[in-house]
Amino acid sequence: MGSEPIWVPSNTRHTGIHTFRLYVNRTYSLNLQTYDDLHKWSVMNIPDFAEALFVFAGIHASTPYLRPADGVDTMYPPPRWFPGARLNYTENILKPGLGLRPNGIAVTVCDEDPSTSVDITFLELERQTALWATALRNMGVGVGDRVATVLPNKLDCLLVLLAAGSIGAIFSSTSPDMGATGIIERYKQVRPKVLVCDTVVTYAGKKIDLRKRLFEANKKLSELVPELQHTLVANGPIFEGQNVKSANSVLAATRATSPRYEQLPFDHPIYILYTSGTTGTPKCITHAAGRALLQQKKELILTGDVKPNSTYYQYTTTGWMMWNWVVAVLSVGGRIILYDGSPLHPTPSAQIELIKKQDVTHWGTSPKFLAALRRSGLPKDMDLPSLCHVGSAGSPLSAELHRWFADTFPAGVGLTSGSGGTDLVGGIVSGSPITNIYPGEISVPNLGMKVEIWDSSGRNIEDSGEKGDLVITKPFFSMPIGFWGENGKAKYRAAYFEQYPGVWYHGDFIRKIPGTNGYEILGRSDGVLNPGGVRFGSAEIYGILDKFEELQDFLCVAQKLPPTFQDEQVLLFIMMAAGKRLDDSLLSRIKQEISRSLSLRHVPGGIHEVHGIPYTVNGKRIENLVRDIVAGKSVGEARTAINPECLKEYENFRLGAAEAAQSKL
Repeated sequence: MGSEPIWVPSNTRHTGIHTFRLYVNRTYSLNLQTYDDLHKWSVMNIPDFAEALFVFAGIHASTPYLRPADGVDTMYPPPRWFPGARLNYTENILKPGLGLRPNGIAVTVCDEDPSTSVDITFLELERQTALWATALRNMGVGVGDRVATVLPNKLDCLLVLLAAGSIGAIFSSTSPDMGATGIIERYKQVRPKVLVCDTVVTYAGKKIDLRKRLFEANKKLSELVPELQHTLVANGPIFEGQNVKSANSVLAATRATSPRYEQLPFDHPIYILYTSGTTGTPKCITHAAGRALLQQKKELILTGDVKPNSTYYQYTTTGWMMWNWVVAVLSVGGRIILYDGSPLHPTPSAQIELIKKQDVTHWGTSPKFLAALRRSGLPKDMDLPSLCHVGSAGSPLSAELHRWFADTFPAGVGLTSGSGGTDLVGGIVSGSPITNIYPGEISVPNLGMKVEIWDSSGRNIEDSGEKGDLVITKPFFSMPIGFWGENGKAKYRAAYFEQYPGVWYHGDFIRKIPGTNGYEILGRSDGVLNPGGVRFGSAEIYGILDKFEELQDFLCVAQKLPPTFQDEQVLLFIMMAAGKRLDDSLLSRIKQEISRSLSLRHVPGGIHEVHGIPYTVNGKRIENLVRDIVAGKSVGEARTAINPECLKEYENFRLGAAEAAQSKL
């Protein structure tokens, strides 16, 4: 962390949050001056904040609300927001753009071929959404029914979401890189009436045929979910199955009709997202249309300063909550870029060329991609005149990587880091367009989020500089309405409200930094490293290793030690950059730097070279599976890993594995 800011805001009077502050001051006869003032007011006056945001963000309701909320005095059960209001998610997504610039570009679809892109206007998006909605209605889809997809980040997935939302159906998506077992585990729980998929996708320059896995998934789901009557193939050859047909043939036979938007309660469900499923069957997190929309518009307008003339490119798959989140850019009249393919093909710098070509103003990326970009090299021309804001999500951003960005990208472009999750389809802590950014820090708690840091006894330690659990102590808009399926209520309560009764436990290990009041995410609470009683997060180690150009990637986990298995050692696994070796000199430098930056007790007990680091499809290191493997546990099929084959190597580092191998010689 650094005492000098890495970015200082300018032109704050032109930001959405400045205008919102003035609106709040006028409406409630206040004199709020700073972000801190506004944040304190937002968490101490939740109904007023909710109402102010509802009006300021332009939520369209056909029937007015009776009051902003019921039940905001407790977090569980969650409050009921805007009782009496009736609205439609899709209508709210499309209405601002249709009103401001109906013939303006709403969506640009891109892929790995930089010479090809397709633009869709707001009017065309409305027309195609209405056609899909009519087709779904003709297949018997109505309010509350589920519509599922296995689609890449192209137009079809967006159209199915918007069509389902216009009907009042509940949408759910998974990325095509999910295996058959992962697809089945998710959709057997939510029981869709319609499944839409692509059978051929392109990734890293290669065409991948998905027919075998989709045939397997559809066959099993048809047995388990008799209501799944229609499986549509949007792109690619169809596969065998009684319920399988071409989406194009269905749409061609559908008579075009005017848009029709079911008017539904604010808390009516819009989509179901999933926990990672790395340690068991994924839980089905159900989000309400009004709640998600209000949360996301808050973050886009007030945190990201997104405007109707903004172009937002977020690299994401359709299986990550950032896909659902970025769709809401349309609800402020902005344009979104849908990119399908590998961000590393042919090189990471191709993403910079895409930003230039598409005049991107807001870019959403990740520390993993920024590290790959730094290793591979940047284009000679780094003039990015349109780019205003870059947001990093998915994992903690190190100070080292943050400084590299500031030294490399155009002056004035701020890189903000944030943390949130699928659980709330939004953020908890993030940056702000009117607040300084410090290297490796997350600047502020989001408006409306009463963030605290608690120790294991439930004591608030946020101002001490100590590390603890991230909790939220007051209700917020996008709390899920529940977990779908059997025992959903009990699972929901256990996931968030049992660790600290009545308080949202998010599972992040965090500290607040004295002096700057920024935040540092140190890892997941269930992955805290504790050798010899020294508690720290894996991100503290990763931030140091980012300094070593010889390292391509790394992962560290705890390994319990005999005889009592109460103490543990830290194992650090390193993947070397091309042409580099993990020799004694490099090992010594790594240990010395960890000892110097943290302490001698933070130095891992074992440092090992491996050929692969396991990641989820959303670009997150899978620490928990490696931790279980080195503990000698069986982890079964790694359903959410994008590279499960690399896990086999970690079995060599189980306790006693080396001795066992030696005894066989």
